[in-house]
Amino acid sequence: MLKKISEFIKENLKIVIAFSIGVVLTSTSVYAANTIYSKNVTYDNSSSGLTSANVQDAIDELYLKIYPSQFYKSLYESAVMDNKSSTYVSGSGGIDFSKTSSDTNGKGLYIASEYSDYKYPILYYRGDVTNNNLIFANFCWKIVRTTETGGIKLIYNGTPTNGTCNNTGTSSQIGTSAFNTNYNSLSYIGYMYGTSYAINSKNMSGITSTYYYGNDVTYSNGTYTLVNTISSSSWSSIYAGGLNNNHYTCMGSTTCSTVYYIYYTTSSTMYYISLSNGKKVDDALSDMLDNNTTSSTIKGSSSSSGTIDNWYYTNIEQKGYSEYIEDTVWCNDRNISQLNGWDPNGGSTTAYLTFASYWRTTRTYKPNLMCTRIVDSFTVSNNNGNGDLDYPVGLLTVDEVMLAGGVNNIDNNDYYLYTNQHWYISSPSFIYQNIATVVGFAGGGKIFLGDHVYSSYGVRPAISLAPGVEISSGTGTANNPYIVE
Repeated sequence: MLKKISEFIKENLKIVIAFSIGVVLTSTSVYAANTIYSKNVTYDNSSSGLTSANVQDAIDELYLKIYPSQFYKSLYESAVMDNKSSTYVSGSGGIDFSKTSSDTNGKGLYIASEYSDYKYPILYYRGDVTNNNLIFANFCWKIVRTTETGGIKLIYNGTPTNGTCNNTGTSSQIGTSAFNTNYNSLSYIGYMYGTSYAINSKNMSGITSTYYYGNDVTYSNGTYTLVNTISSSSWSSIYAGGLNNNHYTCMGSTTCSTVYYIYYTTSSTMYYISLSNGKKVDDALSDMLDNNTTSSTIKGSSSSSGTIDNWYYTNIEQKGYSEYIEDTVWCNDRNISQLNGWDPNGGSTTAYLTFASYWRTTRTYKPNLMCTRIVDSFTVSNNNGNGDLDYPVGLLTVDEVMLAGGVNNIDNNDYYLYTNQHWYISSPSFIYQNIATVVGFAGGGKIFLGDHVYSSYGVRPAISLAPGVEISSGTGTANNPYIVE
């Protein structure tokens, strides 16, 4: 019912607005307060909340109270729902996000059905589109989607050449960077992160002495004591399931001042973190994933050359363009989908810890644009997020790449995000033995879930134009981009 009402309003918006200020438009006249007036006559607007001096301007003013900008309005009116068949979607249920974009699985501008009842429905571009190019602050950008406030989210795409935006390859990024130069902690999947518990490994193939493993610990006067222990002098008999719930060890004793938590095992090696001061594994997970005290390498700061913050400060902030930018959420979704060996109550030590973005990309194929944890919702202000950013700039999420047409491990060079380069996305992926990994955009246009955070890949900053920012000219093509001045 709500969708039908929404469709009626969309198709008859001028009439709805006219009624809202007590006027009805016909082809020849304007009626206000039951009296016929000419089109340009003034009217009593003292109680309307409007500033316009005539009826027609009042209608236009209310029109923009419904739409955040004329540009958003033009996008909305040309978009189609993504949960039904349309010109470039053959499936009756709409776009299938387990498959790449194509002429039968999405090419154009779509209304995200999951967010269609928002005050400003979220719109997104998908596939091999050629009309989402924009020039702002003397840089080329690709329009990715709108935000829930009606802002316009953009991804960097190089610098214009004679007013055109045909960039690809390395010219579509500001440079290269590691996501984090440090890698041996779960914390390093963070765009910002808290305490880092270093991951260590120990070769167990030559161990012949008895080791004790507890399913819990107690702590008193600086000493951990293993609880409900099992013991073995043969690693080969215990590593693949023999540990059961017994992830804590003091190595060759049942008491220790520093206890070791085993989260992953192979036939020859155990991988563990060290715990002290009474902390257990749950405390360590919270310390690593629930705090933002240190910036990642790729984020950096305004003074660290080559980083996202430095680029923004130099090219947007210092040049006076920040007034055009929306403080939208940049999500670094650290929700965990599977704890496995990090679960002290039976988690498998032969499987990886995976994050929610990994699960959505490989299991549910359902992009999520809402960041559920405040600590992962990176913003400048704490009104709509964590308030931990210095500047309103970030990276795209894997969910936004899925909307655009990307799929895990399947090449796709026929959509607008493809640049024939490998570049970073902000979504965490999994912990591989002792290496933190995030999601990347691989050179063939596929989503790649195993980017080691220390690798040097492309950096493409993303920003969001504030609601109300208008386009001054252009049609969105590479040769005639939209212009924001």
